[in-house]
Order: sequence, then structure tokens, then C-alpha cells
Amino acid sequence: MFAYKLLVDERGKRYLLKKDVKKFGTDLGIVDLENVEEGVELKSHKGYRFYLVEPTMFDILKRMKRTVTTLLPKDIGFIISISGIREGETVVEAGTGSGALTMYLSNAVGKTGKVITYDIRPEFAKVARKNLLRVGAIRKGQKIIGLDEDFNDEDEIEIEDGLFNVIQKIGDVREKIDEKDVDVIVLDLPDPWNVVENAKKALNKKRGRIVTYLPYIEQVKKTVEKLKEEGFWDIHTYELIEREIEVSEKGVRPSTRMIGHTGYITVARVPPKPIDENIEEK
Repeated sequence: MFAYKLLVDERGKRYLLKKDVKKFGTDLGIVDLENVEEGVELKSHKGYRFYLVEPTMFDILKRMKRTVTTLLPKDIGFIISISGIREGETVVEAGTGSGALTMYLSNAVGKTGKVITYDIRPEFAKVARKNLLRVGAIRKGQKIIGLDEDFNDEDEIEIEDGLFNVIQKIGDVREKIDEKDVDVIVLDLPDPWNVVENAKKALNKKRGRIVTYLPYIEQVKKTVEKLKEEGFWDIHTYELIEREIEVSEKGVRPSTRMIGHTGYITVARVPPKPIDENIEEK
């Protein structure tokens, strides 16, 4: 699915390699990868074990270039599940950042859906474009709408069976959301309350949802107040804490390290049409 393969040594150290890499060397020796398919165990010339497998989205996410701090898998997964994003839906996202959330949204909506991702910073959008290209979310040579420039991606490999369902835009959703009949709007912005009115106009009245991600509770309060003012309902805010469990011969115990607060996730449903509008339509 991706233009990469994952090599893992016996210590658990991971190396994300391009598909055409034929030899790879570490302090544990050189591994011959020529004419070798994923899903096998290999040995280096020093006799150390390596595993060659297909990478997951998470493997790629951990090693991609970043322009800003990206959302963590615990938050990304919850955003997709709590908002019920599914195959075939149309999702508007702002801002793109490095494209981490965009990648997972692309997977969630599948080939029959689409993700339109906005960012106001061209330099960030360019970095995201490379990351999205490497997971097959966009096509090679695909332009960013609103950005007049040439993009040289000759050194990149296009994935033959990619989803190709992401559209990148330079634009400010506080001023305008071009799309209509949108199923879900996801906002990773410092002031989502300034987008609520535009989101209300863009969302599908039957099933439209909005999700915001914010680091500070004061921002959440202001956002929820604006959502209520505009008639949004079924409003809930969550915070996720992640802690790994260590399993060894000595016993099982929680890790002394954990991922605490990263952000608050708020989800709400768009206001339905007023009853008098329904009567007029009939």
C-alpha cells in the first residue's frame, strides 16, 4: 500500500526504507534486501536477526517530516470514532499542519469519500503534500488549490493503489468554507469559535458533525458557548490519557511513563432545519 518497507532489528529498532532499497547497514551489520518480499526474517552479515514487514500508517507517521506538533494516535483514533467518520463521507479539515490527521481521515473515508484540508500557511501545506504523497492520499504532481507555484516531486514514488482522496487548499475557514453538504468538519485551530457560523452553513443538516481539538480549557469553554449559541446540540468534550502496560517475566505493571494531557476533543451535531422550513419544502 505504501512506497516503503519496514526493517526491524532484534532490539526493536525500526528503519523505514524506500521500496527500491537493496542493501541496508546498521551497527548490527548489512542486510541484503534485493528480491526479498515483506514478511520474512533476515540475518545481517554479522548474524543478527532482522524482520522485513509492510509498514502501518503509524510507522510512517512516527518518521514523517513535521512542521508543528502533530496529534497523537490516541487523539486521532478518538476523533474518527467519536464523530463516526465512515467510508464515502466528505470531511473538511483545518488546519493541515504536517498532514498526520489528514492521513487517517483519508483512510477512514476510503476511495468513495474525500477529505478537503485547509491551511493558511503555504510552507506547512508543502510539507504536508510530501507526507500525503508518500501514503497515497494524493497523486504525484497534484497542486495545492490557492498556491501558484511549481512543485518538483520527481524523486517521490507514486503509489499505484493509493486512495487519492485528499484535496489541499490554501484558505482561511474563518472567512469561508467553499464546500456544501459536508458530513464532518474537524478543526485543529486555536480559535474554532470563529469558524462555527461557517461550519453551520457548510454541514449536511441530516448528519453533520463538528469536532474541535484544543489544548486549553478556556478555549473549550468559548467554543462550546459559541456552538450552543448557534444551535449545535449533542455537545460533549473529552480528554484522553494513555499509559502502556509493561509485561515481563517478573510480572505485569503500568509503565512509570505515560502520555497525559495533549488536548481536549469537543464533538457536536449541526442544528437541524427548523420545522417551518421542513413544512415549506414539502
